[in-house]
Amino acid sequence: MEAAEPILKIKNIEVRYHEVILVLKGVSIEVPKGGIIALLGANGAGKSTTLKAISGLLK
Repeated sequence: MEAAEPILKIKNIEVRYHEVILVLKGVSIEVPKGGIIALLGANGAGKSTTLKAISGLLK
């Protein structure tokens, strides 16, 4: 069986604050159609920043 095209595919997200402070580097996510994922991590690990970057709230 062939894998279906993912509905979300993000490769190597990098986010910097104030163009200097690197807060995310090399984050990749692939969500298959019908898939359910969870984003887990400790406080300050970058979960909210990752979601903001994916949604376009961070440029």
